[in-house]
Amino acid sequence: MTLRWLRMAVWCLLACLLQGCAARDPAPHWQVRGVQRIGHSAGQDAATYFELGKFHQARGQLALAADAYAASIALEPQQLAARNAQAVLDARQGRLEQAAKALLALVHDYPEAAQPRNNLGYVYYLQGELALAAGMLEQAVARAGGAALARNNLQLVHAGQAAALAQTAAATAPVAPVSAVAPEQAAAVEIINGNGIRGMAAQVRLRVQARGMAVSRLANLPGFRQARSQILYAPGNARQADALRLALAQRGETMQLVPVASLARGAGIRVVLGRDLA
Repeated sequence: MTLRWLRMAVWCLLACLLQGCAARDPAPHWQVRGVQRIGHSAGQDAATYFELGKFHQARGQLALAADAYAASIALEPQQLAARNAQAVLDARQGRLEQAAKALLALVHDYPEAAQPRNNLGYVYYLQGELALAAGMLEQAVARAGGAALARNNLQLVHAGQAAALAQTAAATAPVAPVSAVAPEQAAAVEIINGNGIRGMAAQVRLRVQARGMAVSRLANLPGFRQARSQILYAPGNARQADALRLALAQRGETMQLVPVASLARGAGIRVVLGRDLA
């Protein structure tokens, strides 16, 4: 009897060992990493890379966006979409000459398209070439699909031209008698780059100066972690801050107005550029 039970125990142990050898390892957990470089592969075309570039740009991943636009252009060199997007990206990062050259080529290649004309006109505006900007934006207004945005940019250019004429007239006009009522003094404006996009503060400075307002300082916000753009203003500057808010509006969105007790260095208004402008 003892021998019989011993044999049964041996067979059970052997069966368990065999079952353990046949068992599969547990399925691994996949680790998905962000794509750092783009390589051509089957099924990816120019339109796919263009959409990928817009995806990265919307999230502030400008280097990845530039790679995606470049891949799209490599697959379809004569296209409008990615070439225009790359030029806009260059302009936002302060590479205005490079952007203007690319947009001028698009204007030549697509004579009926409003979009490159509008963007080129705005780049001319940022470069201070107001006459060239006005002419290009007027062409954009005359073409289908670009009237609304081009008109808005054209208003900025006209405001800049008016400010330049006013400065010229003030410089050549005879000195007027001292008035008993002093005119309202324009507030000094600080522009703080809070999103880390190179050259954006300098671009905004041109738009502020086009309104006849003096920019006292450009600076960077440590860490570049400003999520939403804001306009901070000291007492007595609410009207000018609100006018500046409307002038700096993009795509129908305006910056948040924040009243403060005072601002350092004698500034009346401080513009803090956030990641919502990227």
